[in-house]
Amino acid sequence: MHRIILNFIADDAGAITIDWVALTAGILLLGIMVVYAIFNNGVSTLVSSVNSTLESAGAGVNIGTLENQNP
Repeated sequence: MHRIILNFIADDAGAITIDWVALTAGILLLGIMVVYAIFNNGVSTLVSSVNSTLESAGAGVNIGTLENQNP
Protein backbone atom coordinates (compact mmCIF):
# COMPACT_ATOMS: atom_id res chain seq x y z
CA MET A 1 0.00 0.00 0.00
CA HIS A 2 2.87 2.35 0.86
CA ARG A 3 4.40 1.74 -2.58
CA ILE A 4 1.12 2.64 -4.34
CA ILE A 5 0.93 5.98 -2.54
CA LEU A 6 4.57 6.80 -3.39
CA ASN A 7 3.99 5.90 -7.05
CA PHE A 8 0.87 8.08 -7.10
CA ILE A 9 2.73 11.07 -5.64
CA ALA A 10 5.67 10.63 -8.02
CA ASP A 11 3.43 10.35 -11.12
CA ASP A 12 3.19 13.67 -12.98
CA ALA A 13 0.92 12.61 -15.86
CA GLY A 14 -1.92 14.79 -14.59
CA ALA A 15 0.19 17.95 -14.62
CA ILE A 16 -0.42 18.40 -18.36
CA THR A 17 -4.17 18.29 -17.78
CA ILE A 18 -3.96 21.03 -15.17
CA ASP A 19 -1.94 23.19 -17.57
CA TRP A 20 -4.57 22.80 -20.28
CA VAL A 21 -7.40 23.54 -17.84
CA ALA A 22 -5.66 26.73 -16.68
CA LEU A 23 -4.94 27.78 -20.28
CA THR A 24 -8.54 27.14 -21.35
CA ALA A 25 -9.88 29.05 -18.35
CA GLY A 26 -7.63 32.01 -19.20
CA ILE A 27 -8.79 32.04 -22.82
CA LEU A 28 -12.43 31.87 -21.77
CA LEU A 29 -11.95 34.68 -19.27
CA LEU A 30 -10.31 36.84 -21.93
CA GLY A 31 -13.15 36.09 -24.35
CA ILE A 32 -15.78 37.00 -21.77
CA MET A 33 -13.99 40.27 -21.02
CA VAL A 34 -13.82 41.15 -24.73
CA VAL A 35 -17.50 40.35 -25.30
CA TYR A 36 -18.47 42.38 -22.23
CA ALA A 37 -16.41 45.36 -23.38
CA ILE A 38 -17.92 45.22 -26.86
CA PHE A 39 -21.53 44.96 -25.74
CA ASN A 40 -21.17 47.34 -22.81
CA ASN A 41 -20.40 50.45 -24.84
CA GLY A 42 -18.55 49.48 -28.00
CA VAL A 43 -21.46 48.36 -30.17
CA SER A 44 -23.60 51.43 -29.62
CA THR A 45 -20.66 53.73 -30.32
CA LEU A 46 -19.69 51.76 -33.42
CA VAL A 47 -23.24 51.71 -34.80
CA SER A 48 -23.64 55.42 -34.16
CA SER A 49 -20.35 56.17 -35.89
CA VAL A 50 -21.14 54.00 -38.92
CA ASN A 51 -24.63 55.49 -39.17
CA SER A 52 -23.38 59.07 -39.14
CA THR A 53 -20.66 58.23 -41.69
CA LEU A 54 -23.16 56.62 -44.05
CA GLU A 55 -25.59 59.49 -43.69
CA SER A 56 -22.93 62.06 -44.50
CA ALA A 57 -21.57 60.00 -47.41
CA GLY A 58 -25.04 59.55 -48.88
CA ALA A 59 -25.97 63.23 -48.76
CA GLY A 60 -26.47 64.62 -52.25
CA VAL A 61 -26.23 61.25 -54.00
CA ASN A 62 -28.92 60.75 -56.63
CA ILE A 63 -29.61 57.10 -57.23
CA GLY A 64 -32.08 57.74 -60.05
CA THR A 65 -34.71 55.30 -61.19
CA LEU A 66 -34.35 51.63 -61.81
CA GLU A 67 -35.41 50.66 -65.31
CA ASN A 68 -35.31 47.39 -67.13
CA GLN A 69 -32.15 47.49 -69.25
CA ASN A 70 -33.01 44.38 -71.25
CA PRO A 71 -34.03 45.10 -74.89
